[in-house]
Amino acid sequence: MAAVEGRHSVRRFTTDPMPRDDVREMVRLATLAANAGNAQPWRFVAVDDPALLAAMRDAVEARMDEMAGWPEAEAAGPLAATRAMRGYSTFFADAPLAIAVLGLPYESHGDRLLAAHGVPREERDRLRARPDLQSVGAAVQLLVTAAHVLGYGACWMSAPVLAARRLEELLGVEEPARLVALVAAGRPAGRPAATPRLPVAEVLRFLPPEPESDCGPERP
Repeated sequence: MAAVEGRHSVRRFTTDPMPRDDVREMVRLATLAANAGNAQPWRFVAVDDPALLAAMRDAVEARMDEMAGWPEAEAAGPLAATRAMRGYSTFFADAPLAIAVLGLPYESHGDRLLAAHGVPREERDRLRARPDLQSVGAAVQLLVTAAHVLGYGACWMSAPVLAARRLEELLGVEEPARLVALVAAGRPAGRPAATPRLPVAEVLRFLPPEPESDCGPERP
C-alpha cells in the first residue's frame, strides 16, 4: 500500500547516476506483471549515455517542429499548445536514465480465429482490446512503482513515441518489436505534489447495486 500510494510521476531529476544493478532490479520486478498468455511481450532498452539521450531528444524535437508546421496544427487547437509538446516530450533527456519499453506482437487462438473468420483488424482490436498493449502497460506500471520502492523517481511517457520511427533507429530496435513508451528515471529533484484522483464512488459501481439505507433521509 505504501509503495502504491507513495509513487508519483517525477519530471525533474538530480544528476546522480543510477547503478545498473538497480536498473536490473527494476526491470526484474516489472517482468512479474500480469500478462496475456504469459507471452511476456515486452523488452526494455536502458539508456544512460548522455550523447544518445541528447540525440533522442533532438529526434523528438524535430518531430514536434514538423507537426507544428502541419496545416492542421492550427485547427487542432492553439499553436502554442502544439509547440508546448516539446517540453513534456523531451525532459527524459535531463534524467540520468531513460528506459525504452518495447512491445512484441501477441496472438491468441481467439485472435487467429477472428482473423480466419474475416473480422477486420479494427473490430478485432475492439473485441480483444489489445492484450499486447495491456500486458506492456502492466509492466510499465510495475517498473515505475519499483523505481519508487528503490528510492528513485520515474515518469511514464507516451508523447515521445510520436517520433517512434527515428527513436527505434537510434535504439537499434528491430521488427517485430515496436516502441511503446519511454520511462525517465533518476533521483527526484524535490518532491512532486500528489495529483488529485477521482473518488472511488465515482469510478466504481456494483452489480447488483447496493441497497439504499432503510433509515431514510436525515432530518434536522
